[in-house]
Amino acid sequence: MLDRADTRAELQAPPGGGMPPPARRGYLRPLVQVALMALVLAGAYIAMERLAASKVERTPRSFSPTVYTVETAIAARADNRPEIRLYGQVGAGRTVDLRAAVGGDVVEIHPDLVAGRRVSEGAVLLRIDPFAYEGALVEARANLAAIEGALAEIDARLASEREQLEAASEQLQLASADLDRALQLSQSGALTGKEVDARRLILSQRQQAVSQSRNALLIAEAQRTQQEANAERLAWKIREAERRLGDTALIAPFDGVISEETVETGRSVSANEVVVSIYDDMALEVRFTLTNAQYGRMATDADPLVGRQVEVIWRVGVTDYVWPAIIDRIGARVTAERGGVEVYARIGPADNPVQLRPGAFVALSVPDRIWPGTFRLPETALRSSDHVFIVEDGELRRRDVRLIAWDGEDAILEGDLEEGDLVLATRLTEASEGVKVREPSTAPAAPGNATEAPAAGGEPAP
Repeated sequence: MLDRADTRAELQAPPGGGMPPPARRGYLRPLVQVALMALVLAGAYIAMERLAASKVERTPRSFSPTVYTVETAIAARADNRPEIRLYGQVGAGRTVDLRAAVGGDVVEIHPDLVAGRRVSEGAVLLRIDPFAYEGALVEARANLAAIEGALAEIDARLASEREQLEAASEQLQLASADLDRALQLSQSGALTGKEVDARRLILSQRQQAVSQSRNALLIAEAQRTQQEANAERLAWKIREAERRLGDTALIAPFDGVISEETVETGRSVSANEVVVSIYDDMALEVRFTLTNAQYGRMATDADPLVGRQVEVIWRVGVTDYVWPAIIDRIGARVTAERGGVEVYARIGPADNPVQLRPGAFVALSVPDRIWPGTFRLPETALRSSDHVFIVEDGELRRRDVRLIAWDGEDAILEGDLEEGDLVLATRLTEASEGVKVREPSTAPAAPGNATEAPAAGGEPAP
């Protein structure tokens, strides 16, 4: 078996002992691939050289700095007073709860006794049944009339007693003179002792009559004093009855608006019961709060805080209505829950189609303190709250400033500024020392080789 296989292999081998045909083809294939790659690279290099040789040479453009078109504001030194925007609530400066001074049934009510209606001073808002109080007044007057009659009777008796005392006194004087004569006559023997004793008895009787008349007069005078005291008491009773009768009518103490009412005709009310509340719509005030810093600035200003003019703005729908007001007083205490000092301003009249009411939340424009020798510039001019840029010879120059206060969209500043400086008022992100700028009014037509940029710092435009 082995001898037969070896014989077959010898028959298939090529003559001369070389490699068989399949092995020779596998050796030539890599050589062909390498040759093709070399040809491709050589062609690409030749093409690149030709493209580079055909490139047109261009002369470089000269560099021109970017010039930004900006807006400026003129720095003007002046005494500036910013306005502070605050909020407060309207209240009634004068309000009162009317109580029924007497009890009884309500028999009459004013037709305008309705919450929100306006009534005039002196108007009778309601009336309580006066029958019992009229009877008390009649009785007091009758009692006083009786006392006055008793006083008249006592006066007549006093006059009679005075006349009797005068007559008794005269009789006493006569009896005393008669006794003196009798004693003289008895010494001469013209009269007996019995006759002298009779005259002494008459004198004693006259003295007793004088004493009785004097005592009766004193008693009558004491009775009169007592009746005068009764008359004074009854006179007070009359005044009390008249007042209680007058209190049956509840009178409006001033012109105002009814804020609350709790009565109806026929209802029984008790004494000291609140039946009507009224406020003076011409004495409204607004209460607002100043922070400690704001109060400190205004309190130390040359212009006093009390008496300062403010404006009250009430927004109704989409319309703002303005009322003038004047600061009337400062709160008695610092309100910790509000974080400041309460201030009250008295609201003045204004020709507005709407009526301001208590409880309305309003905005206020309050003048702050005066800052002398400061600059007012737009908010956009301030950079990082500590510096601005001025335009000088077409370039930006930095100036350090200090922010004092805001007034709406304006900033009140002081610092390294001069009168008439042109301050950059545009939000320019590229703003720095030496940047080229121009104002719109001085911007010429774009030159052929200059570059101009918009104020917002966008892409330069030729």
